[in-house]
Amino acid sequence: MLKNNILSILIFFFAISSHGQDLNTSPFSRYGIGELNTIQSTHFFGFGNVSCAISEPQNININNPASYASFIKYNPIFNVSLSGKSALYNSNYNGNKTNSTGNNFGLNNLFIGLPIKKNWGLVFGITPVSSQGYNITNTVPFESSTVSYVYKGDGSVNKLMIGNGFNFINKGDTTRLAFGINSSYLFGNLERTSSVIYNNSNNYNNSRIQYRSSLSGWSFDLGLQFYKRIKTSFNNKLFLNLGLNYTLGSDLNSDNDFFAYSFTYNFNVQEIAKDTLEISNEISSMAIPQKFDIGIVFGKIYKDKRRWDLGIQYSNSDWANFKDNSAYSTQTDFPMGLSSRIAFGYRLSPNLDWANSNKSLISKSTYSFGLHQTKSQIIVDNKTLTNNGINFGVSVPMLSSRSLSRINFGFEFGKLGDLKSNNIEENYFKFSIGFSLGPDTRYDRWFRKRKYD
Repeated sequence: MLKNNILSILIFFFAISSHGQDLNTSPFSRYGIGELNTIQSTHFFGFGNVSCAISEPQNININNPASYASFIKYNPIFNVSLSGKSALYNSNYNGNKTNSTGNNFGLNNLFIGLPIKKNWGLVFGITPVSSQGYNITNTVPFESSTVSYVYKGDGSVNKLMIGNGFNFINKGDTTRLAFGINSSYLFGNLERTSSVIYNNSNNYNNSRIQYRSSLSGWSFDLGLQFYKRIKTSFNNKLFLNLGLNYTLGSDLNSDNDFFAYSFTYNFNVQEIAKDTLEISNEISSMAIPQKFDIGIVFGKIYKDKRRWDLGIQYSNSDWANFKDNSAYSTQTDFPMGLSSRIAFGYRLSPNLDWANSNKSLISKSTYSFGLHQTKSQIIVDNKTLTNNGINFGVSVPMLSSRSLSRINFGFEFGKLGDLKSNNIEENYFKFSIGFSLGPDTRYDRWFRKRKYD
């Protein structure tokens, strides 16, 4: 029964991955491989994405594969999440003030976590790495009419991954040392078009350039976690978690199609192709930079559950090393630099007696708060854009005394860039809802093996 369920979910993974989603509306997604997905887990999203040092049996944490070693026997974890974003974009160039809005919503990830045996956990699933989705029009006077320069982008890069985590040292609730590795297959398509359209003029042919890249390649994450219980004179169970995660740089294969042609409009409605200016195909490569994360979490536990956590995490990735080797690349028009992020998070669980039906869901839920300051990789007019945000979330246990299942909600309010210093800014609201289902296979009916049909 379990094998059939896993097989069905795997088939669903590939069905989902074969259909594109409208995951982005940001003009900043033109840079690199698009806007990077920052919601790897709904639960940790509300914690400011401070996750590198955390391992919990009820949550899948792909930000550090060493965390998989914490899975509990008989308790597989099924994780699915949805995410969305609403943003307001403002710009002010040469006194020309413009603004626009964008909204998107879609499936964010699908993961399964399996406790293979004691001290060994495995995770596999699929999630977006980045997405692209912009539509920018600049109209200027031309002769007695106007000409419009239209830039559009669409597509995403996804990863299908499998990871393993192992405890090398496991002294129960006193000391643990774990190591893990994620192996991910990256794949996706990025399509960009640039058009020149002469409005209300029959004297010129419009022109368009279409550029499509099909990307594929491998990526690897190495993770390390250390847990230590701290003794105090008041017999409190305090703990310290340390975490390191290193994502190796990736060289992706890129199959590129380039098509340039001219066209006109029939009655300003129907597009009629005129001449093919150039059509070609090339095989090239794309280099994705490495990434490094380090985190520290300090907190208090009660009956092997976390009462509260206080964490800090630093991340670093130099996107100046990103390189698109295509002969048709316009990378130099969209420069990127070093990206660094510092984040703080705090979580609190007022009541850890989840099996007590006399306690309210409000008291048994976990509440998280976070904030971050990010020096983004995006450079506009030789200035790096800064991204500041605040996060909050809630994790609600489902009504089963033996289950680790939870419903998670995460939110972020943030700002990228600044209208005064960068002439452009994005004010956004991100949200995510996730279901972390952790049935106990010893008791839940759909896992029981029938002796009689």
